[in-house]
Amino acid sequence: MTSNNRVFKAVGTGRARYSVGVFPSVAEEVTEVLFEAEQKVVKGDVLVKLDDRQEQLALKLAEVELNDAQSLLERYEQAVKEGAVPESEVDAARADFEGAEVALDQAKLAMEDRLITAPFEGHVGIPNIDPGDRVGTDTLISWLDARETLYVDFEVPEALAGALKKAQAERQEITATTPAYLSLTFKGKITAQESRVDPERRTLLARASIDNKDDLLRPGMSFETVWEIPGEDYATVPEISVQWERGGSYVWVIRDNKAEKVSAQVIARKAGRVLLQGELDADDDVVIEGLQRLRPNQDVEVLGSAE
Repeated sequence: MTSNNRVFKAVGTGRARYSVGVFPSVAEEVTEVLFEAEQKVVKGDVLVKLDDRQEQLALKLAEVELNDAQSLLERYEQAVKEGAVPESEVDAARADFEGAEVALDQAKLAMEDRLITAPFEGHVGIPNIDPGDRVGTDTLISWLDARETLYVDFEVPEALAGALKKAQAERQEITATTPAYLSLTFKGKITAQESRVDPERRTLLARASIDNKDDLLRPGMSFETVWEIPGEDYATVPEISVQWERGGSYVWVIRDNKAEKVSAQVIARKAGRVLLQGELDADDDVVIEGLQRLRPNQDVEVLGSAE
C-alpha cells in the first residue's frame, strides 16, 4: 500500500514571535544609551535614559508635601477626639493627604517615563539615537525582536483549506529553505492560519513555527516552504498488471490458488507503478505475466514472484 501524498510549495516571509519598535513615552534629551546592536535583553532592562533632573526635583517636592499632609492629618485626627477641631477640618486634611499621595505617584510615573525599557525578552537592533539627541514620541529608538521561534507565513490555495485545518490540528511538518543558508533545511510545524480567505487572491494565509534556538534565522528573511500533504492509502502495482475492458480497469489476483478479476480504479501513476482504488488487500498476489490466459476461478500454480 502507498500513500497518495501531495507536495505543496510556497514562498513565505519570516517574522519574529514578538516584534516591536521601541519609542519614548515623552519628548526629552538623551543622557545615556545602554544597549548595543544585536544585544540580547530581558524584560525591564533599561535601554535609554532621558534627562530627568526636573522630575527628580518634582519627586522630592511631592515626598515633602506628602509628609506634611500626613503630619497634619494625624494632628487633626488626634485633635478631633479632644473636640479641638471640627470634623470638617479632618475631612479636608484627609483629602489633602490623598491628593499628595496621587501627586507622588504622578512624580514617580514621570521619572519612569524617562527610562526606556525593554517590554519583553529579545534582541535589539542598531541604536538610532546618541547621547545629547533630542527625541520625541515618534523617534524610533530601535527594533526589538523575540526570535527564539521564527514564524514563516505563506499562502495556501482555497482548495487546500480542509487539508490546512487538519494540518494545523495535527501540527504537520513543513521544511523550509532560505537563500541565506543554501545548504541547510529547517523543519517547522504548521501552527496557525488566518480566519478568512482573501476574496481577491482566493488564498488562505498559513503560519509555520520554526525553532530558532541556534539563532541562525532573522525576521524578514524569505523562505521556500514544502508541505507534504498526507493522502489516502492505495494499493500500488506495476503498470503492466493493469488491464482494461469496457467497464474500466482491473487486475488479476491470486487468492487460494485461484484467479480472480478485481475491478480497480486508477488514481495516479508514479515511476512505472499505478495507484489503485478497489477491493485489494496488502497481501494480495497480483499477476504481472500470463494475463491473457487467465479466467475467473481458474486454478493457478504460482511459479515465481517479484516485488
